[in-house]
Amino acid sequence: MDNIVSSLSIALSNPRLTLHNKLVKLCHAIDKAIPSCNRVSIWLFSDDYCEMTSLMCIDETNTISAGEELFSDTYSDYFDHILNNQFLVSSDAKNCDIAKCFNLGYFDIYDIHSLLDITFEHDFKPLGIICCERTGNKTEWTEKDLNQLKRIASITSTFLADNVSKTYSKIDKSSLIEKLS
Repeated sequence: MDNIVSSLSIALSNPRLTLHNKLVKLCHAIDKAIPSCNRVSIWLFSDDYCEMTSLMCIDETNTISAGEELFSDTYSDYFDHILNNQFLVSSDAKNCDIAKCFNLGYFDIYDIHSLLDITFEHDFKPLGIICCERTGNKTEWTEKDLNQLKRIASITSTFLADNVSKTYSKIDKSSLIEKLS
């Protein structure tokens, strides 16, 4: 884990890497640190916390995507929980009271069975989410998985806040998504 974190820290501080490449490195580092995770995404909240937008997603086939939006009025149980609790650990996400709101329109599309999510912050407020997912079948997340994700989130919070904290508005988010695509 120390090697993964060291390599990630170096990559995130490298001024020659683009934001896109840094987010790719971040997703790959999470994938290596949490072997049961096979889909990683980085999400940014809107300033009113009514939606979140995917800045980067790398799935189990190594396909990269960005720009998906999820709305609090559709997924209120999840938004309420993650904004007030910093993380969600759900090995059986489809039957989890908090996460089952994703069963139609998200889990069914991507065949997601388990979630391990943590917020990253800016000025002590949630800015976005690092989302680890297991597709195809369920996995039992471990305390080690959660601790590794917490460690990566603490390292990357500053990087993410410095690079995306000014993108709360729809216009700014749209231009950021275009740059990342």
